Amino acid sequence: MQLQQHLGEFDRQGIAVFAISYDPVDEQREFADEFGVTFPLLADPEHRVIEATGILNTLVQPDEPVYGIPFPGTYVLGTDGRVEEKLFFQHYRTRPSASTVLREGFGIDFEVTNHPRADVEGDGVRIRATFGGESMVFMETSMLYVDIEVDEGLHLYGEPIPDGYIPTRVEVSGPEGVRIEAPRYPETRPFRVEGIDEDFRIYEDDLRIGVMVQRSDPELESIPLDVTVSYQACTDRECFLPQTKTLHLDVPTAALKRRPRPSS
Repeated sequence: MQLQQHLGEFDRQGIAVFAISYDPVDEQREFADEFGVTFPLLADPEHRVIEATGILNTLVQPDEPVYGIPFPGTYVLGTDGRVEEKLFFQHYRTRPSASTVLREGFGIDFEVTNHPRADVEGDGVRIRATFGGESMVFMETSMLYVDIEVDEGLHLYGEPIPDGYIPTRVEVSGPEGVRIEAPRYPETRPFRVEGIDEDFRIYEDDLRIGVMVQRSDPELESIPLDVTVSYQACTDRECFLPQTKTLHLDVPTAALKRRPRPSS
């Protein structure tokens, strides 16, 4: 029910929220009453719209009781009704968190004081790791954000990079039952070092690196995550020594509120 929990933030940004499923109207109404859902729930019991839009979950077979469900995910629609972004997954239980939808779908930042986070400082930089939600639900995907604030006049190296230099890298590790995707780095710009015939790519402004994390074990009671950041801060003429910093976050887990579909 994260969409409902964050509904106020969507409203403040002028974003309309609605959901569509194959459940009939009466079950949608019961579900909304039971869990306090106030945004529109659209019923598609014959899954005509689900099929017409190409999101019918083909991993579910016609003889299965849940046949007709869509691939779980989120559409971001513009004011003209056109699809601008899609956050979809193959497994019928996998879905993005509300925080991920706001940030990745709409590029909207919001206050995350209640989210797990950790801070550390190094030569010329300040690093913060922030989890993109207050907790993790089974099979829900959330983004872990690593923000690096760089002192004025400094830059960090990106990849590709000549031998002997240290690029900015983020590694995230967690327990079994947690899937961690490759980091998503922002764009770099080309850079030349006077007197060196090599091509460099650098970050010269504050940067944010995102790592998608998914809880795939329903038995986990908490999720410890270690975030290791390697970097080398430089001016146009000299560099600090390479640095490696590790941050630790403990992300609580939460149960997914759902009702089983009645067997026919």
